[in-house]
Amino acid sequence: MEALQDETTQSLLTVGLVTPRYAPAIGGVERHVEALACGLVQRGFRVEVVTTDPTGTLAPIEERDGVLVRRFPTVANDAVYFVAPQLGLWLWRNAARFNLMHAHSYHTPLAFQAALASRRMRVPLVVTPHYHGTGHSPLRRLLHAPYRLPGAWLLYQARRVICVSEVERVLLMHHFNLRAVDVAPNGVELDELLMAQPRAKAAEQKLILAVGRLEHYKHVDRLIMAVPSMPAEYQVVIVGNGPARPHLEQLARQLGATDRVQFAGQVARADLLALYRTADVFVTLSQHEAFGLTLLEAVVGGAAVVASSIPAHHEVANYLPADRVVFVEDDSSATHLSDAIEQAAHRGRTHGVTGWSLPTWDSMVAAIVTCYQATLGSGWKAFEAAA
Repeated sequence: MEALQDETTQSLLTVGLVTPRYAPAIGGVERHVEALACGLVQRGFRVEVVTTDPTGTLAPIEERDGVLVRRFPTVANDAVYFVAPQLGLWLWRNAARFNLMHAHSYHTPLAFQAALASRRMRVPLVVTPHYHGTGHSPLRRLLHAPYRLPGAWLLYQARRVICVSEVERVLLMHHFNLRAVDVAPNGVELDELLMAQPRAKAAEQKLILAVGRLEHYKHVDRLIMAVPSMPAEYQVVIVGNGPARPHLEQLARQLGATDRVQFAGQVARADLLALYRTADVFVTLSQHEAFGLTLLEAVVGGAAVVASSIPAHHEVANYLPADRVVFVEDDSSATHLSDAIEQAAHRGRTHGVTGWSLPTWDSMVAAIVTCYQATLGSGWKAFEAAA
């Protein structure tokens, strides 16, 4: 599947995007990189995504929407730490095929591997850390301290560091004393969301939706514990997979809530959009986020939102009408969370975003392209001349 390397593409500037996972996997980083890759292709770049496949079920090499995707296995099919020696070796040998490398996610070894390869081949490096500031489990928090030194080296190797929110930028600069960090906020594809068709459901039913990778720090368990306190017509749909899923399923069984909690697993993008367009309330209780992407998508899709009171969620809420988000504290009881969900449901769904000032994926890609231009300097001029 090397079709992107024919004579018609030899003059294109080639960008290598290194990321833990890529579509069809779902998640905030996955959605960000997919939107970036497709936006770069539309602007005349040649794009290769170098990523992992912990499931072992996806094609090692495939073309998606004009993007060449290379997937490598992780050790023991691990989907938490994303240790992928074969990916690192491939980058070490092939980094020179790129005019620029853009690594994503400080919290996995992949960006560090990209930095090593880019330094060896003298390929300009851009990093988007999607930085949370800490690990998401006791072991990961323990590993975070010794990783701080190589993590700092990774960031200092980058020609540009690009954050997805002002909250992330401030946290990163505080922890690493970086001189300058750019911000290119995540966005939404408005037409994609607003044109999606909702699912059919009974008029009296209230659909409560949660979307994301099922990690313990996402606190989906708090939503499940609130189910017995919710009115009988409230049904919960949880989209996503991850290491916390067995615990969450067991919790639903213990609470006798299995008939009211559906674990949908990973769903196609069209099905996710339909759920956004159907949900009465979207719930996101994550303890750490660089940007509240699913919150933004859900509100544009029409749902009211109950969200944990973390800085990233408050920053996203600033784009939205004031009545669209109900915030809850991390130590809120199940009864208090249930009350907040009922409060949000009573606010009803919205029907359009006229007058809203929203970030879009197009504006995000444009901002990143500007960073690429500054990074490449004379190399950018050569690309423009060839194009």
